[in-house]
Amino acid sequence: MKAMVGVNVAAAVLCGTVMYAGTQHWKEQTEAQASEVKTAVVHKEKQFSDVSAYTKNLPDFITKQIQSSIANKKPLTLVLATSAKEAGWPQQLKKELAATYGSDVFTVKTLSYGNQTTGELLSSHIADQINQLQPNIILFEAPLKNDYQKLTLDDTLKNTDELIYQLKDLKKTLVLQPSQPYISQTESYEEGVEAIRGVAEKNWVHYLNHSLIWPFHLGEYINKNDGRLTNKGGEVWGDYLVNWFTDTKKEIK
Repeated sequence: MKAMVGVNVAAAVLCGTVMYAGTQHWKEQTEAQASEVKTAVVHKEKQFSDVSAYTKNLPDFITKQIQSSIANKKPLTLVLATSAKEAGWPQQLKKELAATYGSDVFTVKTLSYGNQTTGELLSSHIADQINQLQPNIILFEAPLKNDYQKLTLDDTLKNTDELIYQLKDLKKTLVLQPSQPYISQTESYEEGVEAIRGVAEKNWVHYLNHSLIWPFHLGEYINKNDGRLTNKGGEVWGDYLVNWFTDTKKEIK
């Protein structure tokens, strides 16, 4: 009988030990999971805190897209439709976006249309070409420089209005910017820039006006032979866009 009691006591002790060990394991596992969740939340908050330091120049609708990209770990495809070559300011912007936000927030794609005018861009269905790149954000350069010797400003504005209509029809975030500076005998660069601003505002499109960064004397920024930007000119344009997207310098008014 005493042996039976001893066995029962031992079994009870063993059972209690097993239950205690199981409870401790569950407790430790729960605490570890809670710690992981807490760490993830802190990390996420830190990311958002860091991002907010870089998005001060951006409109809210782009800032929210960046935050969503980080939260969902889904890169944003930024399409740069421009007369510039990919190796110019587009490459500069791509590099700095990766350095600022990390390589998994922006996927930058460049569609360089070279010397095409607004009329030629309409004929080539550039909106369809951009759409094939599956953009989330489109930064579109209105090719004022390409137009000014071949089309009237009125034609440029009419074509730009149609281009905006087609691009908005893609239902993606659209930002418009003017072309590089040029010297014209019939109209000033500033006149063209302001006219394009009017078209953008009429269509409720965000207008990114870099025209104020260019000095009155453009000698070292524009090639005398073909009127295109020099390397230094391209860097100035790139610096402006990097500043807008990352707020690495002073606030843009």
